[in-house]
Amino acid sequence: MKYIYRITKRNAPYLLLDLFIINLAYALAYVLRFYPDLGSETPLVSAGYFILLSGAYIFSFYGFQTYRTMWQYSNIRDVYKLGAANFFGFLIFVLVVLFFHLEYSRLVYIMYFFFTLAATIFYRVLIRDYFSKRRNGENGKSEKAVFNRGSSRHILLVGAGETGRTILAEYAKLGMEKNVVGFLDDDREKKGKILGGKTVLAVTDEITDVIKKHDIDEVIITVPQAGSESINRVALRIRTEFKKEKNVRIRVLPSLLEALDKRSLVGSLREIGIDDLIGREEVKVDDRAIEKTFSNKTVLITGAGGSIGAEICRQLLKFRIKRLVAVGRGEYSIYELIKNLHEYRSYLDYETDIVFKIADIKDPSLIRAIFGEYRPDVVFHAAAHKHVPLMEFNEAEAVQNNIVGTINLLELSNEHEVEKFVLISTDKAVNPVSVMGATKRVAELFSLYYFREKGVNTSIVRFGNVIGSRGSVIPLFKEQIERGGPITVTHPDIRRFFMTIPEASVLVINAAAYSQGGDILVLEMGTQYRVEDIANNLVRFYGYEPGKEIKIVYTGLRPGEKLFEELYYEKESLKKTANEKIYTLKTDRAVYDKEAINRFLKEDLPRFITYGPVRIREALGRVVKNYNYDGYNGYDKDNSKYIS
Repeated sequence: MKYIYRITKRNAPYLLLDLFIINLAYALAYVLRFYPDLGSETPLVSAGYFILLSGAYIFSFYGFQTYRTMWQYSNIRDVYKLGAANFFGFLIFVLVVLFFHLEYSRLVYIMYFFFTLAATIFYRVLIRDYFSKRRNGENGKSEKAVFNRGSSRHILLVGAGETGRTILAEYAKLGMEKNVVGFLDDDREKKGKILGGKTVLAVTDEITDVIKKHDIDEVIITVPQAGSESINRVALRIRTEFKKEKNVRIRVLPSLLEALDKRSLVGSLREIGIDDLIGREEVKVDDRAIEKTFSNKTVLITGAGGSIGAEICRQLLKFRIKRLVAVGRGEYSIYELIKNLHEYRSYLDYETDIVFKIADIKDPSLIRAIFGEYRPDVVFHAAAHKHVPLMEFNEAEAVQNNIVGTINLLELSNEHEVEKFVLISTDKAVNPVSVMGATKRVAELFSLYYFREKGVNTSIVRFGNVIGSRGSVIPLFKEQIERGGPITVTHPDIRRFFMTIPEASVLVINAAAYSQGGDILVLEMGTQYRVEDIANNLVRFYGYEPGKEIKIVYTGLRPGEKLFEELYYEKESLKKTANEKIYTLKTDRAVYDKEAINRFLKEDLPRFITYGPVRIREALGRVVKNYNYDGYNGYDKDNSKYIS
């Protein structure tokens, strides 16, 4: 009784309102049935009937815990439970009437049941709606400030489906429903239909006419995981039609890899980027294999401040790792990573310990101290110098960072019996013609060497260019377009793979989960795009006409640069894994020369800092037999000077 009293006292308004509805609904049903001869069936409206009704319903409502529900936060399940409570309350009442052979009217009872059901649900829905708007009004002020820049903004939603309806509902909660003009959709059958109170105005191909007619300021592509073809069709049509005279903002949903379950769809919308135009085929990953491999593990990541390293950190947090040790050399990049990961972690429903360390992998004492303190189970080695032309003139630093740094980590992984060591490699390591590519190939060979000679569980993940990474051609093109051009392309036939940073990073993690040790895994990079085509698309994206308003200038291949990319050697055969985007390479056990590696360790590495550019290349060539430093890439072999 004490428990019932406590609940009743807390929810007295609900209880009193329910009693009022229960009795009023019965009286109303009686009046509608017997009007105007209301006195003909007076036994049906005796006090006993009202007491019996009230008791049956309140008993049922308590049984279904209706008065324990926080209706201001309720959902559809709570409504279903309330409907069931109404049904069983009515059923109890009817059974008692039949058991005691009381008089009854079927029509009165039927009307009464539906009146009570509708009224008890309706007022609770109103309460839920009131508190929802109030919460969103308070909590969404900052979000509204970001997204509602001016009350006259006109928004067009492309995609009249469930996601579009959800985004419209979220705008309504923010008090911005009036800003949404309507929908577009590829399905002509939907034209003229109404979704969430807004009309499907036209098909997508008519978007420019709709923008002009309704003075649209912002277009949101609401199609989940829209492909690059769809986005191109919308974005480039808008940019080409309006150029600079009308700035139409275009936003898209994040990919599944970027999305967070706890963030609203409106809050997760982002500006359209060149990666959306190149290709957004959704990557599927083997979540079960990843979580089985990495959950409850301490994972150390080198190069954590870089584009790939930072994204690997972010993606790993989804898989319930025990601790993340983020190691980077750059103070500012680690500071940015701290901000990013702390914000990201706030959306997760579990805590992961994150440690940020400023350290250089070339300093064995610093790295040794980190290994000793945190004892990682898994190491992802993403730190490397990757800029091809720069490394052609900084050979000693390329060797020190890309090779010596890798050896330091391999040695410590051996000492601390690390379960898994993953080297992030590059397509430049295949048939290298650059110092950077050669040093990364040496790093690969040392990873295989440590696996076969010392038993370290190493694996190598090799892939090509990622969009938006440091040193990527895309940011350079953007800068050149914003300056008014020209765009510089090294060669009209140069081709590159392109993959987004989240895609590459999560596939690296998935590949590492599949690795058995001593293997090389390659990511399926898709199509190799002509860099000139990428440049032209980017020019159109900015609203200019390629070749006229923004010109392309060819500068010639840079030192160490190749026309096209390769992901594996001819002698390496591809083998499929459980993920269609990941392959393992079967390599010849004689892929490296043990004697050459030992000589490199004993003779070249201790002295390479004193070597000239040519001698460094020759030392690399003794380990990487197919390193083709064609004419020493501009160096005179005799005097080791660069020929400009």
